[in-house]
Amino acid sequence: MARRMLLIVEDEYFIADDCASAAEKAGFEVVGPFSNLTDVPRDLTGISGAILDINLNNVSAYPLVDRLVGMSIPVTLYTGYQEDHDPRYANLSRVVKPRPCEDAVKELMRQLPN
Repeated sequence: MARRMLLIVEDEYFIADDCASAAEKAGFEVVGPFSNLTDVPRDLTGISGAILDINLNNVSAYPLVDRLVGMSIPVTLYTGYQEDHDPRYANLSRVVKPRPCEDAVKELMRQLPN
């Protein structure tokens, strides 16, 4: 069985490393982690899901969220923000830091087909 690929975008090194470890432990092949949007590959073919921080060194990750959602790729926001003020993102799953990234991985797994 092929491993699922999980995109991780997080600008804090230790949090990104924790997310990558949690994803690998859950059986994912990690793409990234990337600390900014410019490093994210343009071709996201084969990505099963994504865990994204919203604020990447004061740059919004929402353009990437829009791209992934447009491709029907499940997204879990792993962020310090309790809620969004933009209703377009209210239905996305969200895990609020300081909860562990393992919780974000579990939340994303709930969205994936078996």
